[in-house]
Amino acid sequence: MASNVVDAVVLFGDSITQGGWEPGLNAFGEQLSPPKIRLLTIWYGANDSTISSSPHHVPLEKFASNLREWIDLVHSPNSPHYSPTTRIILISPPPVNADMRRADVESRNPPQKLDRDFEYTRKYAQAVREVAKDKNVGFTDVWTVLYEAAGKDEESLRKYLTDGLHLNRDGYQDGLYDVAWSEIHENQLVTASGDGSLRLWDVMLNDLPIRAWQEHTREVFSVDWSNIKKDTFASSSWDGTVKLVRDIPSLFSPHQPDILATCSTDGTVKIFDLRSPAYVSGPGTNNFTNPISAAALTVPASPGEVLTIDWNKYRPFLLASGGVDKLVNIWDCRMIKPGELNQVGGARETQLFGHEYAVRKVQWSPHRAEVLATASYDMTCRVSMEDEGTKLDPTDIFSSSLETLFDYQPITLASAGTVYIHEHNPPSNGLCATPTSLKITLRTPDTLAANWSLHASDVWASSRYLADHLDQLGLNTFKTAEPEQPVRVLELGAAAGLPGILIAKTFDNVSVVVSDYPDELLIKTLAENVERNGVADLCRAAPHAWGSDPSSLIGDGGGFDLIVAADTLWNPSLHDLLLTSLQMTLKKTSSARIHLVAGLHTGRYTIQSFLDAVQKVGFEVESATEKEVKGSQERAWNVARGDDDKERRRWVVWMALKWKDYTSSRL
Repeated sequence: MASNVVDAVVLFGDSITQGGWEPGLNAFGEQLSPPKIRLLTIWYGANDSTISSSPHHVPLEKFASNLREWIDLVHSPNSPHYSPTTRIILISPPPVNADMRRADVESRNPPQKLDRDFEYTRKYAQAVREVAKDKNVGFTDVWTVLYEAAGKDEESLRKYLTDGLHLNRDGYQDGLYDVAWSEIHENQLVTASGDGSLRLWDVMLNDLPIRAWQEHTREVFSVDWSNIKKDTFASSSWDGTVKLVRDIPSLFSPHQPDILATCSTDGTVKIFDLRSPAYVSGPGTNNFTNPISAAALTVPASPGEVLTIDWNKYRPFLLASGGVDKLVNIWDCRMIKPGELNQVGGARETQLFGHEYAVRKVQWSPHRAEVLATASYDMTCRVSMEDEGTKLDPTDIFSSSLETLFDYQPITLASAGTVYIHEHNPPSNGLCATPTSLKITLRTPDTLAANWSLHASDVWASSRYLADHLDQLGLNTFKTAEPEQPVRVLELGAAAGLPGILIAKTFDNVSVVVSDYPDELLIKTLAENVERNGVADLCRAAPHAWGSDPSSLIGDGGGFDLIVAADTLWNPSLHDLLLTSLQMTLKKTSSARIHLVAGLHTGRYTIQSFLDAVQKVGFEVESATEKEVKGSQERAWNVARGDDDKERRRWVVWMALKWKDYTSSRL
């Protein structure tokens, strides 16, 4: 693991870029991109080079002009995004096989017309080459590489394409499997390639790579630079070998420069000692001609293939491994005894579950000894606290990073299946029944409910804002129709139940129901949160699908005096169902109120569409105010106000609703 985590490689392109047509560094995640970008690749043209009748077609001159403008955004001193140290590499669009493409589009329902032409792609690839030369940036000619690999025969391109356009496994065989930044030169990195080569690159030089080694006979799966012997890196390959490269230590111990750990398809983790007499590397000796035949230690890590390992940066004997068995194992190497070649042993300290497919990468945090990140072929990343056995989500780590590194307010504070501790400090205005500070501990639901759009498992900033401002609900002075009766409170879309449980914890004249979509695991977690915080006498969890019969919520109470909800307006297709539930559950009294808090990530026009719908179903908007998340500023709701992402995160919208047919006076 490299110690420097602020540098990045950004891949910018259309859907041909590893099939990546989903959003990347945009929307909520745009500010997570590091402030320093070393390398920028631009791979455009697969869609632009369609025939002129296609709606995707971009004329050749405009295509070249676009490339020049993008380069100028980074390299022009007059650009607000000027970054002279960012290395740019243009990548040409690939060639197409028109017959394969025609068969693919004509087989669709409804059938479509052919939109690609081999000669068109040749012209666009040449345009990319010319722009790269003119702008003095790097260039990778994918078109020519594939065409020459096919023997300069369009029909033979079938070997490398799935549908005449997108690359198949053979087309990607020379792809990169791993990368490691140099521990000596900040602009250099080594890559592991599918063709068995290792290549050393300098992001500031156009003549790339600056050095290459062709020592492996199959794909190079992993590469790691020693952070102690900084002139040495190691590589491991599917050919079954680990090789060391010097002159410029498959994974070196960050505590001992001569200890190297490897993992293998035989299910073992092996630890080699480079001080072994079997390893000789003297003058005139090729580093690769004197292999170490016996490992110092061998761990039977898995019954299947082990794909990844990593040393803990703070605990010299701790090693994590992952593989095709979908498990992450943490090993204490002090419990492994040296011995003969066939002698194995080891003690597994911890085993982590959760991934649905093979674990491709494990990596310990460079900052905290107990934090381990894992990535899997199930397309998820998990972050675990090894000491506490508590799973974290990258969202939780990013939420604090947004504030501390980028001065951005986080939208979510805890994600699905994690523990969230809320510290409540009541205001000094006397409007909360409990004047002392307190903590509540919540576990967020980690549900696989198919109706994911009907509920949320995260703790949102709007939920915390509502919990931090319970005094604005007026519960301490609320008067019911019968003085001896408690104020009945309902939280809809409760998720972990933060506001509702805190109301029960803070006020003693209430009866609270926290509710969410009727998923068994979701409601079970919600009920456990009620029990965990000792408010079961005042609060209960109940399932409710919006728009359905609310009798399980209401019971014999005749409705609720107060309904609260946080971040429940983001899906406009559910507004009608939510309003139906509000109509059926709010008491028909002049004092009954609905308080909704929404973050501006919901979208101003989405919020306004809800406020417009409110007027049509018997409710009245008593107030709609934008409130500063961290601070005391307030401003009137304005649907037309323009905000950038940073500004949107600073505010929530607090809406108070009441029945239109009743006077505003309290009973």
